[in-house]
Parts: sequence; structure tokens; C-alpha cells
Amino acid sequence: MKIIKPGTPQPTDVPNRFKVDLPSLPGRGGWDIDVFSSGLTLVVMDTALHQPIKTQATVAKPIIGFGFCLAGEFGFSLMSSKTRLNIRAGQSGFFTFPQDIEITEHLPADHLLRIYLMLEGEILSSFTQGDEDYFSPLIKSVEKKRVNRVVHSTTALMHAALYQILHCPYYGKARHIYLESKAMEMLSHKLAQLHPSFLGPDNKLKPSDYDRIMHAAEVLVNNLDNPPDTMELARSVGLSRAKLHRCFRRVHGVSPFEYLRNHRLKTAMMLLQSGKINVTEAALSVGYANLSYFSKAFKAMFGVCPGELLRHSTPN
Repeated sequence: MKIIKPGTPQPTDVPNRFKVDLPSLPGRGGWDIDVFSSGLTLVVMDTALHQPIKTQATVAKPIIGFGFCLAGEFGFSLMSSKTRLNIRAGQSGFFTFPQDIEITEHLPADHLLRIYLMLEGEILSSFTQGDEDYFSPLIKSVEKKRVNRVVHSTTALMHAALYQILHCPYYGKARHIYLESKAMEMLSHKLAQLHPSFLGPDNKLKPSDYDRIMHAAEVLVNNLDNPPDTMELARSVGLSRAKLHRCFRRVHGVSPFEYLRNHRLKTAMMLLQSGKINVTEAALSVGYANLSYFSKAFKAMFGVCPGELLRHSTPN
């Protein structure tokens, strides 16, 4: 398998924007990097390969960040470990990497689209004031040269913001401000996912109830085409119907039905972004029999018709 070492980010004609081209790539792709004065860095990695490759890079300075896989699947491993972690579309994660560690990524012969949000430790500390006891071990892991990787699903709200990042409607300074605001939004979503207390003191639940709600969400996600009704869902996780609704909204900000709808649309969005299926197939695969209703719901959520998204996502 071909091994490629990414080069140094090169400046572009756009201030505070850099680009990394992968040399001798069997296909197309590269990395676009936006650096913001707030200490956040936004990286879009888009590749479409004809054969699988490996990329190898050594971390120049400690990294704290969040990653979002929007299309495809890839794996990565560390020089210090034989364990390989696979990440697929629809997953996101929090990670910390200490300085001088070597990272190997296994990129497939397919379209792979990822977005990364990097930040300095001081930025994360400022956002987590009041919850230092929870987040301090994650931040200190970098100082102690320890690796942390926590994988979650990418929520519908995250997907909406990620789409807006990829299809920013502005140019120049307005574009820079817009992307930084979206990066901040993504940071907020991930911190809330990492630590439920970010939902606010009135939304805290007993650990056992929180676990039941997370299980209920998992049941819905795994049964998009034939989900249980609310009573069946409540019974399966050991809660009353009323308590399920109340606690579910506290954790996820929406009802179970809204969560199901959002995840269906998010999954359809990922399928369309892959460019491998048409709009009808995407709708049916997530449980929508009425194509018109699917299109209206999709546009209401993402601000674009599914057909338009498909046209943007299909490689030329």
C-alpha cells in the first residue's frame, strides 16, 4: 500500500487560509485549513482515491480537537500502539494527541470527507469553567503525553452546521467571520455531548435515567426504517411514556419523534453526500415512503433540497 507524508501547509491568496496537497495522490484531494484569531483552527479534508493509501505524520505540537466524518470510512493507528480505530460517516469524536507522536491514517479507495476543529488548551479551559474537574484530565493528558479518543454519533444539529461550513455563502472577511462562528457553534455542540451538565443545571438527570435515555436514542437510530412507537420505546428502556418524553427532551432538546426525524434526515444527507444513491433511494432507506414529504422536511432542516445537495456532492 502506498504511503504518503503530507507536506507543510502552504498559504493561499485568502488571508489566514492554508492548503495541504497530498503529493502523488492516486486520485484527487487535499486539506483546506482556516486559522482564526480566537485560537480555533478549522480543517476540511476531502479525498477521492482510486486505490487505498496510508498517510503518516508526526504531531509537531500537542493537539486538542474534534473530528467529524461526513462521507466514507477510514482508520488510524499510532506508532506506539498496534490498535487501529475505524471511523465511519456519521461519527464524530474528541481527541488529544501529545507532541512527537506518529499518526498513520488508512484512507480507502472511495470518497472520504472529514472536518476537524483544532483548539488550544487555553481555549478549551475557558469554555469549561465550572466543570474543570470533568475536563481537566482530558486537557492534562496532552501535557502528560497521553492519547485520548472518544467517539460519538454526529447529531442532526452538528450536521446542519457542518453543511453550512462546506457551503459557506460568503467571501472575504465575511466568510472568515461566518466560518469562525460556525466553528464556535460546533465546539458548543461537542462540549454538550461530552458532558451533559452543559445542558444546564435544570436538565441534569440521575445517571441511571441518563443511561436509559441514551439507550432509547440508540434504539431509534438502529431502527430508522421501522422504529418502535413511543410506548414500546419507553417499555424497552424501563421508563414510563411521560418520563421518557420529559427526560428525552432534557437530554436531546427534542422529543423522541423529533430526534428520529432529525436522524433520518441526517442519515439521508450522508447517503446523498456519498453520491452513490439517488434521492428516492435515500428517502426509502431511512423510512420515508412519501418523496414529497421527505423533500420538504429535508429542505426545512438543511435549507437545501435533497436533489441540489446530491448535485453538489457527486464528483465531477
